[in-house]
Amino acid sequence: RLFKCLDCGQFLQCKKCCVEGHVCTPLHRIEEWNGQFWIPVTLRELGLVYQLGHGGMACPYLDPRLLTMTVLELPYIHRVHYRYCKCQKAAHVTNLQQCLRNGWYPATITDPATCASFRTLETFRLQNVVGNMNVHDFITAIERQTDATASTKMDWLPVRSQTGCAHNPAGLAATEPRQAAVLCWACPHDRRNLPTDWRNVDKKYQFLYMLLVALDANFKLKNRMRANEHPDPPLGPGWGYFVDPEKYRKHLKSYVPEKDVSTCIAFAALLQKDTRGTAGLRTSGVGGCVCARHECVLLNGIGDLQKGERFVNMDYILLAALTGFGLLFLTISYDISCQWKINLARRNAKMPKSMCLPLETINWQCALPVWHAASHEDECQNANSLSFKPGVGKSDGEGIERTWAVLNPASYHTKDMSKGNRTDTLEDKIDTLEDKIDSNNWQKNIGLGECWRDALRRKLAVARTERERQVKAFAEVNRTVEMDVRKAWQAEIDAWLKDPSQPNPYTVDKNDGPTEVQVRLELKKEEEREAASGKALVPGTSATAFLMAGLQIEQAQRRIIAEQVGLTLIAPEREARVQELRITLLQKIGRFRKLQAIWMPGAARAILADEEKRDEDSLPLRAEHIKLYMPHELPADDRAQGCVKGLADMEARLCAAQCASALTTLRGRLHAKRHLITFRNENLTGQVQTTKAHTLIGQVSDRVNASAAKYRKGREALVALKTNSFAPHFRELRDDDIRLDGDNGESDSAAKKKLAMISSGHGTRAPRNAPGQSKRVMSWIWTTTAGSGDKEKDLHDCESVRVEWARAKARKNRWEEEVLLLQEEMRRTLRYLEWQAGWWEEHMDTKLDSTPEVRTGARAYALKQAWMHRRLVAHFKSKW
Repeated sequence: RLFKCLDCGQFLQCKKCCVEGHVCTPLHRIEEWNGQFWIPVTLRELGLVYQLGHGGMACPYLDPRLLTMTVLELPYIHRVHYRYCKCQKAAHVTNLQQCLRNGWYPATITDPATCASFRTLETFRLQNVVGNMNVHDFITAIERQTDATASTKMDWLPVRSQTGCAHNPAGLAATEPRQAAVLCWACPHDRRNLPTDWRNVDKKYQFLYMLLVALDANFKLKNRMRANEHPDPPLGPGWGYFVDPEKYRKHLKSYVPEKDVSTCIAFAALLQKDTRGTAGLRTSGVGGCVCARHECVLLNGIGDLQKGERFVNMDYILLAALTGFGLLFLTISYDISCQWKINLARRNAKMPKSMCLPLETINWQCALPVWHAASHEDECQNANSLSFKPGVGKSDGEGIERTWAVLNPASYHTKDMSKGNRTDTLEDKIDTLEDKIDSNNWQKNIGLGECWRDALRRKLAVARTERERQVKAFAEVNRTVEMDVRKAWQAEIDAWLKDPSQPNPYTVDKNDGPTEVQVRLELKKEEEREAASGKALVPGTSATAFLMAGLQIEQAQRRIIAEQVGLTLIAPEREARVQELRITLLQKIGRFRKLQAIWMPGAARAILADEEKRDEDSLPLRAEHIKLYMPHELPADDRAQGCVKGLADMEARLCAAQCASALTTLRGRLHAKRHLITFRNENLTGQVQTTKAHTLIGQVSDRVNASAAKYRKGREALVALKTNSFAPHFRELRDDDIRLDGDNGESDSAAKKKLAMISSGHGTRAPRNAPGQSKRVMSWIWTTTAGSGDKEKDLHDCESVRVEWARAKARKNRWEEEVLLLQEEMRRTLRYLEWQAGWWEEHMDTKLDSTPEVRTGARAYALKQAWMHRRLVAHFKSKW
């Protein structure tokens, strides 16, 4: 057996000489020749036992216990067998002191099993002070430097060797597009990790072979134009994760700007796709496509964005990434999929033929990522929720955000790079097999079963537990529903899945009642009919116009008050604007008083009484504080005698419509505010941009408050006119009711968070004062309906049961799918690694026309890669 020490030199030694030569240096790195290539071994595995207290030399009276110590000595982590000294030399020295005298600082003071060298601690202190390095990142870097499958910085050529390009008989230059990158081991790849009959599998299990991808744009990875730019193409155009730049450029040249009108919330990524500032930038960001389950970037799944998040860019990136998969089943997660999918088929037909998706023959669906869905309107959320999409398990669709978290730190030094250098750097960041920093694809693949993450096994444990809980929960709901009703509800679900234009079975029809315009029109028609029959309340005038004039004046009063809220000193410009509003309002009030004398003669007494009570020396009331004395503001007796008959009932109907309209507007503005905050946190940096965003958020908050004030005023009038029993669904609106609940009360949200924490590699916990899942209650503004009468209430109750039953079943189905998907992903990972090992063995002798040295090196490299992949198979099997 031959050995060599990477720290002492490259000379060869036998085992005995190697061990004897390292009795004082137990932290050196050793490699052994296995007959075909060098493999790493440790001095501990060769039998070296380090003697503390003597610098490694023999002790006349050693401790009989053989212990193992983990030692952090830059740039690696070592495992060392050692013994404490028990001779006279250590008579008054503790074990802790023996470690310290050897230069090892123990992690604990009692029976230490981990130490760090003083040099390591000094280096960390310097990195922490100068570079703000935290302990977690420092240790993680050393761990990945130590592992044989992580390691040292490599440039572009060795990375291509890792993917097999260097074993091409025609040479590296003959590499074809999409060949020089690390693929996801757990995703379905035909002829690599799928069974031969997967296309003919029972429909019940087709979802096991479905590809889930996530699409998104990232505006942090910008690239500036440079004055003295020299041609610098990427070293492997289109070989790896970036799309082929020349084909991409030609496609964009044929782009004709499309006009997209959002039917959902004004999503900034959609609205700003053609208007985002790009002055001085070659690219405003990148678009990306990753596998949604394992977060690996797909081949040709990254492309530069020239001007915001345009569909033409995102379409090309998606279709380029999906080329070659041989898909039958596909789910696409995209944060604006509700709008993006509308004309996807038409845009797909205009793409290059080699990239077009056969949408007519594959089973495909689009969905919103779980976290981003909260920024969309309720109807949009429920129609595009991943929770209701069959076959996706508990995928959250947010994996691409975690990919951006890995790539974004590179934005600082790639912003000023040349185009080609930037592309090569980002590709190296994505797939580097041996990189001290967080490379993405390789680390995500290793994390499927490696000790620091072991994602699949941990997710499976969570999924099995939650599956049992959800099965029991659904059984409880199912038990209360008759068989015929269950069949009818299941038919509704099947119809909706087949045709999304059908009624959504997962939502209650929140009919907010007729709008203000509809009620006004209805009242006018009633007045016209009464006038035609000679029964007009007051001939020649309109009660609806009178009441609407009063409501509009109240709205103007609220606006003036809102202009002054929170201000102790008003700017001259704003004061002038307020004064103009007051003058206009006083004129409207004067005209209103004339009509009021006709429709509400009893109000004159109340107005006169107020004037008599007012101090003659005090200033007159400002326009915004003048009481109008609408019917609801009069006492019940005065209202009956002092108003034209039927006027109070008409006001009640208008107030009910006002409440419904205000609630609808309030919901939309809450969604808008949520989105603006999310967009600011994700995309904006710098004082100027964040200040502008803060101003915009403040404006939306003011509009939220205006909608709330309108609702409260309408409800106050409604209660005064008809009491609470007239419209019990219009409840008192408290400040803490004005909120948007992100999880919609899902009972499995805690388990979903566990899966996300496993995917990210580290956990987060809820705020200390946040309510638990069992105590969290959705605000009533999201569940209220405009039901009235027992029949509608019964229908609503029935719909509520149906929705609860459908959602419970969906949760059960998704967790059952999650268990099956995780088990299949484990099998696919092992099959892919076996296939990859076999591929390397098949290609170990492809360099037959090269020199003997090159042939020997290529063969050794291929065999080492095959050995490494089979070692991973054995390791993953032992974990799973």
